[in-house]
Order: sequence, then structure tokens, then C-alpha cells
Amino acid sequence: MKENIDFRELIAILRKRTVLILALTIGVTMISGFIQFFVLTPVYQASTQILVHQVGEKKGSATFSDIQINLQYTRTFQALLKNPVILEQVKQELDLPESVGGLKEKITTSSESESEIINISVQDKSQKRAAEIANTLTAVLKKEIKQIMNTDRVTVLSKADIVKSPTPVRPNYKMNILLSFGAALMAGIALAFFLDFLDDTVARPSQVEKEAGFIYLGSIEQMKSKKSSFRKDSNMNIHVKTGRSEPLGY
Repeated sequence: MKENIDFRELIAILRKRTVLILALTIGVTMISGFIQFFVLTPVYQASTQILVHQVGEKKGSATFSDIQINLQYTRTFQALLKNPVILEQVKQELDLPESVGGLKEKITTSSESESEIINISVQDKSQKRAAEIANTLTAVLKKEIKQIMNTDRVTVLSKADIVKSPTPVRPNYKMNILLSFGAALMAGIALAFFLDFLDDTVARPSQVEKEAGFIYLGSIEQMKSKKSSFRKDSNMNIHVKTGRSEPLGY
């Protein structure tokens, strides 16, 4: 196992493998960007809200008991929104190609604690179809609860709108590319140290002391030799083959 190295030697290793690190980082980032923009299919989301309410005997008033009952109905309605009976009607009205199970996976419902508002989100490859599913789902629920539970407690607060330039919820281009860049950079640095670990050549002064047992006093940098220039004497003719020089005629 190699000995411990100081910070300057770490920097030297990274500088030695700079091309490898840059090539790996740029290559992985470009591949990730290509996959994000040209391979993966964007998924869009449309959202709507419904209010579960029931007024008391006096018009416009609601008691504490009514609110508690509405909260219980909120949990029931969230379950009904994903019920096969409701989803089958949505599927038939919109003539959707996916199954009821596939449609159920696209729908997400939520409500804040002690809130009578239910948030309904639908994700689909088409932003228009996602909005249609969300709006049709609330309409079918409002119609069916009258027959199933003999009550009318649903009010649509907001419908899902179709945006001209929608932003997909998946994939997150910026985040994914940034994560790919960071992962590739870390992988390149790790690979550089791994290759240095496998390299058995003596490249550092500390290795000389350990492997050869010599005391390190200093180092001599490699100097580039300059080609010697020869001046031609006007009175001498140099023969390369014979190595003899003959005077020119006087």
C-alpha cells in the first residue's frame, strides 16, 4: 500500500490526470443532457381543488360539528377519487387508452391537516390530457356522491387550466444535469487517485527514501537541450561523410 501523501502531491496527481477528469466530466454531462432533452419523455401536471362543506340549519352558517363531519368526508372523498367505479367513468368519458390501474397511478390527492380542501394532481405526457382528466375526475365525483352517499358536499374551487407553454414536472433538466456534472467530476477525481494507486513507478521524493533507502537532498529538473548551431566558415568546406575539412582555394 502506498504511503501517505501531502496536499501538494494530491494536487500534482490531479494535474497529471486533468485531461482524464475533464474528458469524463464533460462526456458524462453531455450524455446526460442528450438523454434529458432527446430520449426521456416530459411529464406534465395539472391540478384542481375541491372544497368539502356542509352548512348548518341557518343559511351560510356552519357549526363545529359540521366541520368535523366535513373532515371525515374529506378522507372518504380522497379514497373515492381513486376508486375503480369513478376511474372507469373517467376512462370511458375521455376514451383513455390506459387501464384503470394505470390511470390511478397518475392521480395524487392530498389535504392539509384540519383542512376541508382536497388538492387533486394528475400527471400525464400530455398537459392537455392531464387537465382533462383532473376536471373530469372532479365532475364525476360530484355527480356520483349524490347517488352513492345521498349528499352534495363538493364544490369545485379551481379547475385545471391548459397553459400555452407548460413546464414539465419530470424530468428536472437543470437538477439532473447538475447532479450528473457533480457525479462525473467526483468519479473522475476518484479514478485519478485509483490509477495513481496502481502506478508502481517512483514519482515522488518520499518514494525514493522508502523504496531505495536513500536520503533525499534535492532534485535536478530536466533541462531541454538546444540544438547546436554551426557557423559556416567562408574559407572551410565541411564534408559530412568523410569528416574531413578542406580549405577552399586561395
